[in-house]
Amino acid sequence: MKKDSHLQNNIGIALLASVILLVGIGLGFLYSASQPASLKYFNNQFYYLIKQGIFFIIGIFFFMAGFFIKIEFYKKNIKFIVVITLILLIVTLIPGISKEVAGGRRWLNLVIFQFQPSEIAKLVVIFYLSFVLANKKEFIEDFYKGILPPLLLVGFISFLILAENDFSTTFLVLVTSMTIFFLAGIRLLTFFMLIGVGGIAGVLMIFLAQYRITRFFAFLNPWEDPLGSGWQYIQSMKCFSLGKFFGKGIGESAQKSFALPEAQNDYIFAIIGEEGGAFFAIVVVLLFTAFAFIGLNIAKRSKDKTHFLLASGIASLVFIQAMVNIGVVIGILPSTGITLPFISAGGTSLVIFMFACGVLFNIAHKEAG
Repeated sequence: MKKDSHLQNNIGIALLASVILLVGIGLGFLYSASQPASLKYFNNQFYYLIKQGIFFIIGIFFFMAGFFIKIEFYKKNIKFIVVITLILLIVTLIPGISKEVAGGRRWLNLVIFQFQPSEIAKLVVIFYLSFVLANKKEFIEDFYKGILPPLLLVGFISFLILAENDFSTTFLVLVTSMTIFFLAGIRLLTFFMLIGVGGIAGVLMIFLAQYRITRFFAFLNPWEDPLGSGWQYIQSMKCFSLGKFFGKGIGESAQKSFALPEAQNDYIFAIIGEEGGAFFAIVVVLLFTAFAFIGLNIAKRSKDKTHFLLASGIASLVFIQAMVNIGVVIGILPSTGITLPFISAGGTSLVIFMFACGVLFNIAHKEAG
């Protein structure tokens, strides 16, 4: 028992180390990637670094909240949390209150700051499904009693996020949800039917929006429109070509000077590939893999079904989002607009993921105790 407790504590420390390394790498490359944009738009080369640093400090407090607040608190108040999340998603669709960026209405403007409710929704769905499915053990193989009610809520949340023109977050919510349904023990036939329906819906969503069609065909052949829709893919590939194995050195990227759009956001992994080379790019992939392995290890050792599903869901979300982002940047997936967790510029994302890590650490500590 004492040996298991010691091992679980070590797993928690390993989790913390992987997060610190990812955030540290992120801040270093974010400073470099964001310099041109910081100088051009804010006349301060440290603007994005300072902003991300502030959110990291806020994220530490959220990490502590995730660690110290008992899981039972979220379980007791999950209906209220879901209702608040739905209200935030609906309010985000109201012009004047929300902010439209690149055709998407994802940002909610408050007096002193703005944030993305969809980032919160990703985590709320994991909490909700973990609590509900853990309590439906006797109904988990019954589609109408065990699967349909939570599935309808996930569908409604996904619909609201999609209405914000945020296909990428919708995709993440659905894939993470399917992962939790599978781990909860639903029938394989039901699982594959849901995957099939989801796949058909995904294809329809792509081809019902012109900009998604453009992105898809740009992914298939970026050289068909090298100065338009294919530009970002080509410039991203150029980063890795220039970086070779050991990179050009931090701060030496040529692509970050507006050749590569969203260098500090969705495409920061390309800058890592240029300045840090394939070596640093591989290190980042290994860190995300380690995070997923540690998170799933915490889940595996959890005696409580809720803890198992919650830890699995968080680990899956971080890993899937990271791999999709990296897949887009290296050209094996169509452009999605998904950021790289802990590394891309983005306050809401960083704070939410820090909180999620606190919850993981909480589970590891509780199971060790």
